[in-house]
Amino acid sequence: MKDPLSVCTYNLLYQDLKRLSKNGEYFCKEILTVFQQRSDLEINYSKGLQKIASKLLKVSKEMCDNSSCRAWSFISDEMFSSADAHRILGNALNQDAIQEMRQILDEHSKRKRPLDNAIQKSGKLVLTNWNEQIKLKKKLMGLTREHEALFDFVEKNKHICTEKEKQKMFNRLTKSAELQARVDEEYFNVNMDGHHIRLKLENTLKTCHQIVLDLEKQRIETLSNTLEKYSLCINVYAQSIINSQSQIEQSVKEMDVETDIQSLMENINTQADDNRAEFLMTDYFEEEGKTIMSKDRRKDAIRTKLQRLQDNITKTKSDREGLEKMVKVYTEQPNFSNQKNLEETEQLLEEAVLKLDLLEATHCKLSVGLSELEGKPKPRHRFSDSITKWKDKASLVVTASIKII
Repeated sequence: MKDPLSVCTYNLLYQDLKRLSKNGEYFCKEILTVFQQRSDLEINYSKGLQKIASKLLKVSKEMCDNSSCRAWSFISDEMFSSADAHRILGNALNQDAIQEMRQILDEHSKRKRPLDNAIQKSGKLVLTNWNEQIKLKKKLMGLTREHEALFDFVEKNKHICTEKEKQKMFNRLTKSAELQARVDEEYFNVNMDGHHIRLKLENTLKTCHQIVLDLEKQRIETLSNTLEKYSLCINVYAQSIINSQSQIEQSVKEMDVETDIQSLMENINTQADDNRAEFLMTDYFEEEGKTIMSKDRRKDAIRTKLQRLQDNITKTKSDREGLEKMVKVYTEQPNFSNQKNLEETEQLLEEAVLKLDLLEATHCKLSVGLSELEGKPKPRHRFSDSITKWKDKASLVVTASIKII
């Protein structure tokens, strides 16, 4: 069975971004380990240097009091100064570089943890609704097929049956029609729910994608800041490793935060060219070319469904217009509302626009079927080329879906 999440562009982008983020997190952890070891080495070296400096100072004072011994005491002072430099360097690395990076890693870990849970929860709802639509469609197809067979049987045999038998058959036909109508309404409602659920998944993916993207930008900036602080520590406190300073300064010069962020954005956006979501459309028994249902009954059934769609289109247009007015008021009069209300209203407007597109596309698809039955030219719609049909191998049932940008 087709996986609705396998063609979700934002899901693919989010998974790619997660892989990049995981690599960046691993790199930061390795840098953190190296800096921690370097800090420990500098502090331990400082302690060792202080110990031998004390020994040298002691022996130089105890053994003699000539210029040579005083010279050695000056050397011990240099050792003490060098020990202080290494101690300050170790503490500076720990405070300025290690703590900030550890804090960023802990913060990112906490912020990323609920994202996958939210996406997994929304994805399960999409899959459940998708499977429910397929299940209800198969059920509706079967009920319609059975109803039409029963209707055909009644039509062919009512003239040779007694009144009691006729009444019995008509009762069966009435119950069959009622059951078919209930399942048809349930199928339609589940399909409408599916649009809303899929939109929630898309919005969840967009939000999570943006959060991780912002965290990655912050990580790159933190790495740049850490490298600059490391350079400063070396310049100020680590005179003993001055020979390596040119290499570190060169590394700092080569760091370009804007270029790294731009590279990240280009990597993430490579798959965003076809940012389209696929939705399952209502697909009815009456639309099939090979069916036992008569043309007139197929026409009547399709007209009924078209009227229901038109009613929904009218209502959705009204909702959209109301939301557009609210957005306009919020935008032109900022004191009338806050940013959160504006963002929520804009999101509701996006959902209304997409829902209207889906309803109009479905209306077009049914209108095409009706035109074919009536022998009229097929109507064109802006989504005509976006509607595709595919066959479920398990039941050989043809299903329609549409991709909307």
